[in-house]
Amino acid sequence: MKKILILVAFLLVSFSFVSAQTKPSPGTDPDSLSYVFYLYYDNGQLFGDRDYEVKYEVVSERFTAETSGNLAYKGEIVNSKFEVVKTFQFDPQKGNSSFTTGKIAVKGPYVPSGFRVNFFDFAGKPVLAIFVSESSICDGDGFCNAQLGEDNKTCPADCPITRVSPSPSVITTPATDTGSGLFGLDLIPILIYVVGGVGVGVLAWLGWKWWKKRKEGDFPLPPPPAPPLSSIPPPTPPLG
Repeated sequence: MKKILILVAFLLVSFSFVSAQTKPSPGTDPDSLSYVFYLYYDNGQLFGDRDYEVKYEVVSERFTAETSGNLAYKGEIVNSKFEVVKTFQFDPQKGNSSFTTGKIAVKGPYVPSGFRVNFFDFAGKPVLAIFVSESSICDGDGFCNAQLGEDNKTCPADCPITRVSPSPSVITTPATDTGSGLFGLDLIPILIYVVGGVGVGVLAWLGWKWWKKRKEGDFPLPPPPAPPLSSIPPPTPPLG
């Protein structure tokens, strides 16, 4: 009988260990999970419960913050970079001022990148620290491992959202008719024809002038006619 009890106790401890060490399944909403910390309260001090080899576990229960009692104690969840990710408050006495010593279970929000949970007493003094990295989805190694459940929600540090730059807007400029003139006619072709006609006329005139000069050089003008002879006889010399 004693051996059976020892075996049962070992199985229970093993189950608690496995439950605490098993990471949530990929695709599990981290907001639907919570930490449960098994502690021992002794006149204002906090200790890990000696009956639990692992002082916490992850349960499928959405975290609800305590709203009653003297919420003077605080839990602070930090990641592997020692950045505070979430905090929560709790009352170890659960509103019962006569409770001074005994076991307590404190719930906190699950953090996929959680590394350690620091507990502070009513004076803000750190009194306990529990490592929770074995149950974290996000390991912060810089690689997005979807098989472990890392995505842009559970592990934004390893799986940043890729922002796609918006395509530049194409602004269509309406075509401006710059060639329309009088009576809506297109002046550009008309000007081309006019200039072309003038050019052809100039070339024709120059060609005609050249041809005319050449013809004049081949057939020189006849010399001017000799003046006509006078019909008046010369004067008679005087007689000596």
